[in-house]
Amino acid sequence: MGEDREESARRGVNKGPASLRARIILWAPVILLLAFEFFLSSQSKLPQPPIRLPGMDKIVHAGYFFLVSFFSVRAARYGEGWSRKKTAKTLLVAALAWGVLDEFHQSFVPGRAVEVADIVADVLGVALALLAAEPFWKALSRVKAPVEEELAGGQGFEPR
Repeated sequence: MGEDREESARRGVNKGPASLRARIILWAPVILLLAFEFFLSSQSKLPQPPIRLPGMDKIVHAGYFFLVSFFSVRAARYGEGWSRKKTAKTLLVAALAWGVLDEFHQSFVPGRAVEVADIVADVLGVALALLAAEPFWKALSRVKAPVEEELAGGQGFEPR
C-alpha cells in the first residue's frame, strides 16, 4: 500500500483516495458501461455493426473493454490513488473474471454462444487501454488546469 502512494506521489497522481463524491463521479461511467454490457449480454439477438468484417465481434469486444478500461484507469489512478502497477494488475484480473462470468452468463441465454476468443478480446482491449489511457488523462489534465485557473480569475481554483 505504501509503495502505491509513493509511486502515485512521484507521478503527480492523487496521494490517496479522492473525496467520496469525486470517486463516485469517476467510477460512474465504468459502472454504467458494465451494466449496459450485462444488459447486452442478456439479449438473444444483438444489433449488428454496419460494417461486416471477419472477426468483427472480437473487435467490438476489444473496443468496448478498451472504453471501459479507459475510464477505469482514470478512476483508479485519480480517484483511488492507485499505482500504475496496481491499476494494471487489478484491471487485467477484473477483465479476465468479468469475461469468464459474462461467457458463463451467456451460456444460459438462448441464441448466444460461449467463446474463449471473446475473453481474449476483452483482456486485449484492457491491455491496450492500459497503454493509452494514462498519457491521455495526463495530457488532458495539463490542458484543463490552466483553463480552470483562468475561469477562476487566477485564484488557484481547485475542482471540488
